[in-house]
Amino acid sequence: MRIRLLLTALLFLPLAAFLPGCDRLFSQKGDEALGMAQEKEKEGDYQAAIQWYEASLDGTPRTAESDYSMALIYDDKLNNPIAALDHYQRYLELTPSGPHAADARSFADQDKFKLVNTLSNGNFMPQQDAARLKNQNFELQEDLTDARNQIASLRAEIAQNPGALTGSDPVPHGARTYEVQPGDTLSSISRMFYNTTARWRDIRDANIEKLGGSVRLKVGIVLVIPKE
Repeated sequence: MRIRLLLTALLFLPLAAFLPGCDRLFSQKGDEALGMAQEKEKEGDYQAAIQWYEASLDGTPRTAESDYSMALIYDDKLNNPIAALDHYQRYLELTPSGPHAADARSFADQDKFKLVNTLSNGNFMPQQDAARLKNQNFELQEDLTDARNQIASLRAEIAQNPGALTGSDPVPHGARTYEVQPGDTLSSISRMFYNTTARWRDIRDANIEKLGGSVRLKVGIVLVIPKE
């Protein structure tokens, strides 16, 4: 195993010198994805637009506009306030003083009100239910924070070892599978199977080829869940 890792590292060592070029390539691909997203949105193909906007993201303020665009689509076209709220908050985290910050905060507050009103059926919500919703909101915030940390950690690992994306260790015997659902993150899946978010790396490493080195999940893909 040590020899195989050594050979892999030697094979991909020259790539380290080209990381700045890779950054430019990713930036170019992101711009191309953004153009496709805007084209699909004009055509009214909102699901395709969402996919292209997602593909344009790089986790930096440079692509925060894509989060805002997705939030508006989820809000105005797809009637999905939960997803809209996620992207409004992501936009505000990346660009708290951005050109759409005031609108994003206002729209996010409206979506929160919609959700509370929907869950309570328009009636007065008991204190116990309100506390439960507040706890669920905290959990969602933790998942979002974990996802941001996962992206930052993965970028650092790739920068230190470009060969890390060439494969993964064999999946242990007895592993399970799970089909990704809307809203899933590696952290939420880890909590589902292991009762903790701490094992998101194990899930990522077991599926690193399938995920292509990303921590963003596509709905419908089947992940391998290592045994406990």
